[in-house]
Amino acid sequence: MKALVINQCSTNKGDRAVLFFVLRELTRNGIDQITVSASNPEYWEEWPDFPETAVRIIPWGWDNSRKKDVGFWGKVIHRIQKVILKRRINFPLVRNALIAGKRPWYLRFLVNRQFIKALREADIVISTGGHHITTMFVPDAVTPQIFDMAVALLYEKPLLLWSQSIGSFKFKSPKSRLMVQKILSGAGQIFIRDEDSAEQIKEMQVSMEHVSKTRESVFGLCDIVKSRTKPSNRPLVMGISVYVHTRANRLKEHENNPRYFASLIDHAIEAGYKVRFFPMELQGTDRRFIEVVINNVNKKENCEIIEGFPGTLDHINEIAQCKIFVGHKTHSQIFSLLAATPLLAIAYHKKTEDFMAQYGLEKYCITDEQISAEKLIELFDKINNNLDFINEKQEITGSKMCKQVREDFARMIKQARKVK
Repeated sequence: MKALVINQCSTNKGDRAVLFFVLRELTRNGIDQITVSASNPEYWEEWPDFPETAVRIIPWGWDNSRKKDVGFWGKVIHRIQKVILKRRINFPLVRNALIAGKRPWYLRFLVNRQFIKALREADIVISTGGHHITTMFVPDAVTPQIFDMAVALLYEKPLLLWSQSIGSFKFKSPKSRLMVQKILSGAGQIFIRDEDSAEQIKEMQVSMEHVSKTRESVFGLCDIVKSRTKPSNRPLVMGISVYVHTRANRLKEHENNPRYFASLIDHAIEAGYKVRFFPMELQGTDRRFIEVVINNVNKKENCEIIEGFPGTLDHINEIAQCKIFVGHKTHSQIFSLLAATPLLAIAYHKKTEDFMAQYGLEKYCITDEQISAEKLIELFDKINNNLDFINEKQEITGSKMCKQVREDFARMIKQARKVK
């Protein structure tokens, strides 16, 4: 059986960890002919992170890949292609075709050739998992991920949506809403990783017959943590990862976040902690925000930015050495839970609240709307006084989740084989 894995974001460390899990489980379940469609294939040439399996990397069907050093005009051309050609021409054509339920003759001219070839050869198509089906980041869900899912369905391939967060949705175009409904209805199996996703699917008036609940993929990597030292025996280090809100309507809403984080860091430093920032983006898109936070800290010399760690193993094991972790970016939170490092979680989406509830740690979670320096400091102190207790809950729950997510993935592949 040949598998095509789609929707992989090469430059995000969380997405790289998800792919690590998917590749390992595909191999465990007897599938060793694997092609991965990734946003930036060149990042896999520089930083491979494959768990002992041969993988072919190709661009997205949307073809968002480009070399990093393309010069000014190369960037301008890429921008024009992305905005005008892909968003305003290619995407609507694919959307209309999916709604009509018929593959048009010109489809192959809209999609990356390598992607089409891999799609034709594939027995199953698996979306890597994560937060791909939503309007939260892009209006009307005009995204490469949605585009590629639609193309897979137009080629009548079994589409498996693995460990997804679905929604939230706010459509301006009825056609875009219908397109998402078609994708959710057309998928052979949908595995969701949080409770809110079930409600989102129901609100989209999609049947729940082919929907199952699972856990976040990265929870299935519990065996990669090399050290399970109790937090009380770890050095006084607070790890932190921040999330950069890129949507214009949220920038003003979160303009005080650097000062809130800085106040928390000042408090931790007074308690004897060193502070380590863990960027989650290989392209450095979160670096500027990190530097703004550090500039607001009184004792900047106690802060450092952890360079490198593009690989899943190294990154998670470095977090396992922290005594406490502050996570805003979703997969930084998941890494901390996996590593059994006590976590102060900041939720920009309900999925984080659900992950913390799964561990019985919801009282250590704060939403974006609730965030303040006082609240962050209050939660930090509560966690700091219960480090080993929280760690034990993470260890016990994490072991159970690891077992479940692997079993669910195996069940998905087994069912796909039956359908084939």
